[in-house]
Amino acid sequence: MLRPSGSSTVYNDFCDGSYYKNHPLFSKQPNALQIQLYYDDFESANPLGSKQGIHKIGAIYFILRNFPPKMNSNLMNIHLLSLFHAQDVKKYGFDAILRPLVEDLKVLESSGIHVPFSKEPLFGTIALVTGDNLGMHTLLGFMESFSAHYFCRFCLVDKKTSQSIFSEDNTNVVLRNKALQEQHYADLLADPNITSSFGVKRTCLLNDLQYFHICDNYAPDIMHDILEGVGQYEIKLLLEYLSGVISRQGICNRIYSFNYGYLERKNRPTRVNLEQTGNGIGLNAIQTFCLIRNIPLIFGDLVDEENKHWHLLLLLLQVINIVFSPVITEGMTYYLKHLIVEHHSLFKELYPHKNLIPKHHYMLHYPRCIRKIGPLVHVWSMRFEAKHKFFKNSIRNFKNITKSLALKHQYAIAFHWESLPVRSVEYGPLKILDFEDLPYRDTILERYPNVSDGKITVTSWLKHSGTEYHPDLMVCSRMENDLPVFSKITEIILMDDQNVLVTKDFKTDGFVEHLHAYRVRELNVFCLSRVEDLPFYRQFDLQVSYGFEEPYLYIVPVHCFVHEDL
Repeated sequence: MLRPSGSSTVYNDFCDGSYYKNHPLFSKQPNALQIQLYYDDFESANPLGSKQGIHKIGAIYFILRNFPPKMNSNLMNIHLLSLFHAQDVKKYGFDAILRPLVEDLKVLESSGIHVPFSKEPLFGTIALVTGDNLGMHTLLGFMESFSAHYFCRFCLVDKKTSQSIFSEDNTNVVLRNKALQEQHYADLLADPNITSSFGVKRTCLLNDLQYFHICDNYAPDIMHDILEGVGQYEIKLLLEYLSGVISRQGICNRIYSFNYGYLERKNRPTRVNLEQTGNGIGLNAIQTFCLIRNIPLIFGDLVDEENKHWHLLLLLLQVINIVFSPVITEGMTYYLKHLIVEHHSLFKELYPHKNLIPKHHYMLHYPRCIRKIGPLVHVWSMRFEAKHKFFKNSIRNFKNITKSLALKHQYAIAFHWESLPVRSVEYGPLKILDFEDLPYRDTILERYPNVSDGKITVTSWLKHSGTEYHPDLMVCSRMENDLPVFSKITEIILMDDQNVLVTKDFKTDGFVEHLHAYRVRELNVFCLSRVEDLPFYRQFDLQVSYGFEEPYLYIVPVHCFVHEDL
C-alpha cells in the first residue's frame, strides 16, 4: 500500500498531493480504497464499415490508487466495472448506468466491507474520475461541445477570453467549486428552456456520494491534450514553417529515414500527413510522443538558435518533460506555470490569426492539478486505452455482446490470478561464461570477491516490472552535479540471486538546448548496477543528429530527472 512520501515538496503519486492529505476519508483512514474510474467508448465493429456506431460500447474501468503505478499499469490490474451500449446513454442517460455503482459506493463509504486480513471494516470512495475530454464531460455533466462558450470543466473562462489568459493567477479566472456548481444546477431547474448554465448541462449522480464531488476531480487528460492535440497542432505548424527552408518531400524523407533507436522501433511515425485538414498530422499518441521528442535531432541543423518558431517547440518540450515526469518537485510546478505562459504568449505572437485550441487552455490548470493529485502521467489514458484491445479481440458475434465480453474478461482475470505466477522479473535464455575470459572480471571481483567455480550466469535480456533491459541500451545509473550519468549495458548477469547490469559509463558533457538532448561520450570504464538500485527505471537509446559534421552522441530525455529520495 502506498503512503505519502516524507517530503512535503516532492510528488511521487496521488497520496503526496494536497487533495489526499486534506481528504476527510483518506487522511483519517490510510487503508481506505482509493478508486480511480475511467470511462471511454470503443468501436467493437469495423469503425469504417456499415455497422459503425451501432455496436459502439461504453466501458467503465477502475484501478486502486493504493497500489504503485508499476502495478496499476498491468492490464490485468485494470478492472472492469461496467459495459453498456453507447446508444443507451443518449436514450436513458448516464444516471441509469451509474446508479448501481453509486449505491454500492454509499455502502463502502458509510459501513465499509469486511475483509479477511483486517479486523476493522475497509472503507473507500472515488478518488479520481479519468478519461478523454469528451468522455469526462459526458460522464460529469458538462457541455460535450468544445466550441461552446464555456468549454472548460475546471474554470469559468469563456471561449474568447481563453485566447488571452494563460495562467490561473489571472483575476479573470474563476475556478469551479461546489457552491458555483450547485448554483448552476439550480439555474437549470429554474428555467427548463435553457440547455446549459456556464457549461453545466446536467447534474451528476456521483455528487450524491459523501466523499466525492465532481468539482474536486483534478485529473486532466495529458495524453489527448498534448499528444493528440497541442503536440500534433504545433508539429504541423512547425513543419509548414520548415517547408520554406526544405521541401516537403525532404521533410518527410528526414522523418522516415531517421534512426529513432531500438526502443522506438514500433512507435516511429509511419506516415505524416501534412495535407490533412484540421490540426492533426495523422499520428496516434505514442507516434506523436516519439516524433516530437526527436524533431530537434532531425531538423536542428536547419534553424539557428534565435529562431522563435524553434523556441516555441523547445518550450513545449520542456512542458512535456515536466508533465510526463513520474516524480515532480513543488518548485517545478511553479516553473511549469511560467513555461506555459511563455509558450502560449509566443504562440499568439507567431500565429496572431490562429486560435489556441481548448487543449491549450487545459494546460494552464496542470500546475495546480499536480499539487492536488501528484504527477499527471500516473492518471493518463494510455494504459486504459490499451485495455480496450482485450475486448476488441474477444468479439466473435454481437448477440448480447456486453454480457459476453464481461464474462470473458472475468474468466481471463480468474485464470491470470489462479494460474499464472506473480513474477516481477523475467529472464531470457541463460548462458554460463568462463569468468577468466571476461574483460570486466576485475570489476566483478571488487563487488563479489567470492565468485565460485570461475563461472557466471548471463542472460540476453531481463524484464523487471514490465521494463525490458538488454545489451546496448542506456540507463541512468546515478546523478552527479544535478546531471544524469548514463551507462551502456554490456552484459546482464545473475549473481547471488541479484540482477546485475554490467555497464560502461558515459560522461555527460551537458544538455544541448538547441537539440533538447544530453550530449555524452564513452569513458570505457566498467561498472556494476543492480536493476533495483537504478534511480530511474527507463532505458534510453544512443542517437545522432542530422547535419552536424562531428558525430556526437545524444540521449533524448523522456522526462525530468528528479530522484524520488530528493
